[in-house]
Amino acid sequence: MNPEYLLIDGKDKILGRLAAQVAKLALLGKHVLVINAKDIVISGNKQSIFDRYVEKKNKRTRTQPKWGPFFHRTPDRLFRRTCRGMLPFKMPHGEAAFKRIHASITAEYDKAMHRKVIPYDVPDAGKERLSHDYITLETLGNRFGWKLQV
Repeated sequence: MNPEYLLIDGKDKILGRLAAQVAKLALLGKHVLVINAKDIVISGNKQSIFDRYVEKKNKRTRTQPKWGPFFHRTPDRLFRRTCRGMLPFKMPHGEAAFKRIHASITAEYDKAMHRKVIPYDVPDAGKERLSHDYITLETLGNRFGWKLQV
């Protein structure tokens, strides 16, 4: 049985606002598919965003420094990780909600897996709201070693 997927285009959407809406939909039991994850934007100064992610990337544990925390470099994984932070992930319903969130770097998706797709628009998440600088998840991923450029 293939469930219905809400198809959300991430092009020119603000990361935090989009992730909050997707997390809420997943908690309500909806399956969500986000396409164009590489075009999602993060608002703020470019250098301060890079500094914040460098700090996260260089964090190590005292007892096992080579065993994490792991830092994702691909835009779709960065987006899913942001959504995970907005879910009660350690609870069973939060973990199940996280499994209902899917993301794709490009506008293409696996049509065999996602057969029933319903377009869905997220209000108040567009970058036209921004009056200051922003960067895309693709730029952030490239800065931290994402090799694939679509």
